[in-house]
Amino acid sequence: MILMQPNTVIQNAEPIRIGFIPLIDCAPFVIAHEKGFFLKEGVGVVLSKEASWASIRDKVTFNLLDGAHMLASMPIAASLGIGTIKTSMETSFTVSHNGNGITIGNELYKQLQRFAVSSADIRSGAALKKLIESQGKGTAPLRFAMVYPYSSHNYQLRDWLSRAGIDSDNDVQIVVVPPVKMVDSLRQGDIDGYCVGEPWNSLAVEQGVGHMLVTGFEIWGSTPEKVFGVNSTWAEQNRGSYLAVIRALEQACKWVDNPANQTELLNILSQSDYLNCTVEQLVYGFGSVKPKGQFDWPMDAYQRFSGSDINKPLPSYALWIMAQMHRWHQLDHVTSLNDLAEQVYRKDLFYEALGLAQRNQASEWRLSAKEESTWLSFVASGKIRLHPEGILKGFDRFE
Repeated sequence: MILMQPNTVIQNAEPIRIGFIPLIDCAPFVIAHEKGFFLKEGVGVVLSKEASWASIRDKVTFNLLDGAHMLASMPIAASLGIGTIKTSMETSFTVSHNGNGITIGNELYKQLQRFAVSSADIRSGAALKKLIESQGKGTAPLRFAMVYPYSSHNYQLRDWLSRAGIDSDNDVQIVVVPPVKMVDSLRQGDIDGYCVGEPWNSLAVEQGVGHMLVTGFEIWGSTPEKVFGVNSTWAEQNRGSYLAVIRALEQACKWVDNPANQTELLNILSQSDYLNCTVEQLVYGFGSVKPKGQFDWPMDAYQRFSGSDINKPLPSYALWIMAQMHRWHQLDHVTSLNDLAEQVYRKDLFYEALGLAQRNQASEWRLSAKEESTWLSFVASGKIRLHPEGILKGFDRFE
């Protein structure tokens, strides 16, 4: 058992500045603040509501925030200097798994029915491939949206298209749209479909604006969606406070996942300081309530917040994300994939914060020297894929 730093040592420290984007998976940060979990661990936290992922990234880079609610790929991209100034960032706590889906508008769905023998042809993208092939050269490409270039939404959307034989760089146009504007953009015809987290897929179905096709789980299995990302310099200089925040978030994640707390949770999140919306808009993001449509969410695809398998940061997932960056032309080369993955995804600090003995699972492995030399290209070519159940099961290899 690892001895944790007494709370009294960090009680008088400066408040920790944590940014968040007003999405449902900021819930653990909000609850840790509102229910006193941060204070219980002896740390004062100031939450800062931010307008965009770029704002989150830049403010952590320039120390205007100590850490933030981040897309799981953001600390990796920042540490590599992809799309931003190279800044060492890390995460020692995964906030959530799953919650993404791909939804298309009514008009596109109607067109796809002409090219589909069954609904499976629509859900797999096979009908979309036939539609694209049927269009003349002068036809404007279909427009699909995602939330950020360095996100699972972008990579899952492109992977889904690729499996259907669709070139995501040339056959369609992929644009960035904020999550809160997805449904309206679909309704107005500005986009033909999108990949986004809940509740924006369910709301499109409920409002009769679109059709849900597939979940992120069906593409990648269970994988991290959001993390607590920090500037590595801050983490090194404020070790006790950093570990205390991890403990508070772990308690908050358990609270969020408890169905008995859902009514209170939704009422807190709906407040103007947080998501500033109605409780009804948030229901689809939590629990088993989903709108009825042609597609039913599988239980395994629901967003999950708690449990060591969910909250532990896995360097193997960092390896997968770097390979996705390479596959989609964002990353050329990394000197040492193993070292970078373990510098960014700090499972050692997760264990230390919670006083747990380190356990290694089959999925927690380092690449051999030979594997490091081929990893990026093998994932890009489909020779290595995530296990259908997700990162906790490791990877499948195909010759």
